[in-house]
Amino acid sequence: MKTNSYLFIINPISGSHSNRKRILDRVKRMFSNQSFQIRFTEYPGHATVLAKQAVEEGIAVVVAIGGDGTMHEVASGLVGTSSALGLVPRGSGNGFARSLGIPLQTDKALSVLQNYRLEQVDVGVINQGFFFGVAGVGLDARIAVSFQNFGKRGALPYYYIGLKEYRQYQYPKIRIESEEQTREFNPMLITIANTQQYGNGAIIAPQADYTDGRLDVCVVDPFPVRTIPKNLKQLFGGTIRQNPFYHSFTSRRLTIIQQDPEGRFHVDGEPRSGGQILEISIRPKALHVCVNR
Repeated sequence: MKTNSYLFIINPISGSHSNRKRILDRVKRMFSNQSFQIRFTEYPGHATVLAKQAVEEGIAVVVAIGGDGTMHEVASGLVGTSSALGLVPRGSGNGFARSLGIPLQTDKALSVLQNYRLEQVDVGVINQGFFFGVAGVGLDARIAVSFQNFGKRGALPYYYIGLKEYRQYQYPKIRIESEEQTREFNPMLITIANTQQYGNGAIIAPQADYTDGRLDVCVVDPFPVRTIPKNLKQLFGGTIRQNPFYHSFTSRRLTIIQQDPEGRFHVDGEPRSGGQILEISIRPKALHVCVNR
């Protein structure tokens, strides 16, 4: 392992050109006395390839500069290795970074990487892939698909899409089989949480602990339109557990069987399909992450 060595992986479509230039200038200035490389992603999944190459080269810290999608790709290449994940949040939600207390300001996030503490965090496994913050089925999976295709990022487009999908959602039947219980029902959504929030301060699992070796299964039942303001207030206020339409339990392993013909689900906000049967488990403390001292 090369001590004080860094690879910065940048998603070139995250943020404006001028913002990228400022970030590059800051990295070059702040890390001038250390060994570092900068690489840009060129296609979906490229960040995972770059992260795996960094592990083979013995690089100590592999830094994802972008949103939760970039984080997801970089972290996927680091699971089970001694190379650590660093984060410079540049996305619209930044749910994983927020949950770990990573500063959203670029200079402060880079400062953390100069004087960090290593945290070993759990990693969720869903079929053949990983998730690090949250995964889910139901309404939020549909929102993830629409948000990806919308063309604009940010909180307001996300809320607009969420309301539109809410009005159109049909509530297909879903079955959960876990060590603790088996249940078949028609929920609005099911979120499997390793960390506390979706992003933008929306805290779906205030009780989640990314070091406890368990996943929080959060179920939201259908609710009437008139309750939306109160529900959002509780979601963003960290008090969603007080909501009568919300309930949760923890598990180390579960199976979700959904009747959605496309098998839609999401991992860290990134849409996926083909998951009519989802086998979900956890790998305790399988990822090293650089966090604030």
